[in-house]
Amino acid sequence: MRVAIVSTETTGITPADEPVSIGLLLVEVAPRAGSLVREITDYYGSQEPSVPISAAATGVHGLTADMLRGQRFDVDAIRAIVDDADVLVAHGAEFNARMLEKVVPDVQRKCWRCSVRQVRWSQHFHVPNHKLDTLCEHLHIFRPRPQIALDDCLALSKLLFQHMGAVSQSTPMGFLLAQPDFVPRIVPPAPAPATAPTGSPRPTRDEPAQTWTPQAEPRHDGQMRGLVLVALLLILTAAALIWPDLVPRW
Repeated sequence: MRVAIVSTETTGITPADEPVSIGLLLVEVAPRAGSLVREITDYYGSQEPSVPISAAATGVHGLTADMLRGQRFDVDAIRAIVDDADVLVAHGAEFNARMLEKVVPDVQRKCWRCSVRQVRWSQHFHVPNHKLDTLCEHLHIFRPRPQIALDDCLALSKLLFQHMGAVSQSTPMGFLLAQPDFVPRIVPPAPAPATAPTGSPRPTRDEPAQTWTPQAEPRHDGQMRGLVLVALLLILTAAALIWPDLVPRW
């Protein structure tokens, strides 16, 4: 079985955001044992986006618009790996499938597996979360350039081909391939703010995609305050007419 391990870096996490770098690692797997037969090919590329990169996203991957100026994805190379793969795997399949869809249409309809949602990491060890950084650190998997899309693919490959002991499948990859297809939720493109709002979550490929919902606009209370003031004046005027001795004269 041929498996493409996918990772993307993006301008942010909203439906309007775009990938700025893509990593793909195509491997051949013995599915029953879950073992690596060989690495077939890989791809890494970057692209200048058509939307601004949020400050939070740059804080994660370090890419800026100036660094990406003039760069374009090799769509044919990406498509060749996707078409050659029987299954696509990502650590956060919903988010990565949604971003890759913007470059390779209909990729969300391929067979996917999610190594966050579909691998029972807690059966093997106790960690505070299932982020790729955390899992790799726990298993002493060296990552020379964290948050580079292709290096994420290589790190995830090492993680998924680790032998975890006497279980029905000898590796997380074997367990993952035995699971049913993970169907990413297709999110239609939608307008979004150019930058993430204050306090929005940092972009991450390790968790289900999140969409920021703008808060309601603040109410304009000037007219209301004016009406209240007029009402008070009318009450005081009426009181002055009815009880002239009780109302102070100005």
